Amino acid sequence: MLPTWGIVSWRDRQGMTLRYGDGEVFRSDRSGAVGPFDHAVRLEYGPLRQWSAILLPAGWSRFVDAPAREYANRAVHIENDSAFAAFWRVGREIFRGPPAPDAELALILDCLTDYLRVPPREDEARIDAIMAALMEPGCANVSDLADHTGLNRRTLERACESAFGLAPKMLLRRQRFMRSVTQHMLQDGRPWIEAIDDLYHDQPQFVREFREFTGLTPRQFAKLDRPMLKPVLLEGIG
Repeated sequence: MLPTWGIVSWRDRQGMTLRYGDGEVFRSDRSGAVGPFDHAVRLEYGPLRQWSAILLPAGWSRFVDAPAREYANRAVHIENDSAFAAFWRVGREIFRGPPAPDAELALILDCLTDYLRVPPREDEARIDAIMAALMEPGCANVSDLADHTGLNRRTLERACESAFGLAPKMLLRRQRFMRSVTQHMLQDGRPWIEAIDDLYHDQPQFVREFREFTGLTPRQFAKLDRPMLKPVLLEGIG
């Protein structure tokens, strides 16, 4: 799993393991969540059924009753964590009978709809502005990010740590890295040299950051079996 936003997931059985680069292992229960990540983790799992929801920063702010920075680079069991109470009903009621994808999706949407009806929090416009600026390919550094959003540095840092989980500089670095990976993955294995984001100074800088984010070289990554990655990238840009 590449560096990502927060994700909440429900499975029909236990059996998913996350392995971090430092050797730490997390064995997920039937309902789990990860916070925003600034590095890749390895997922290991057998046959199972799963529903997942990506928590973009505005979604984290609305659904999770805790700052994203408290869950950055972490995985948790959500059944015993009150910050994720919005998702408890899904965990209690889903996968209680034969597979029924339409009914399962309806349950998830029904459980979360009330939270979507709540008036926007006062910081949601700020979160949306930061998110839009991160999507701008020309937003190269923290000064650019502050200019795009109209926020001073301290306000920008607080908003990023609260809803995005990471510091502004890391968010920008992660964004240019993921733009490069997306270009490579979604264009039929486009050569890395053609996929590297314009904000990288040169190929060696990209390779260094690739190692930092994944623990692999681009060549090693390209040889991996990644059945879940392309669909996730497609969903993320849809």
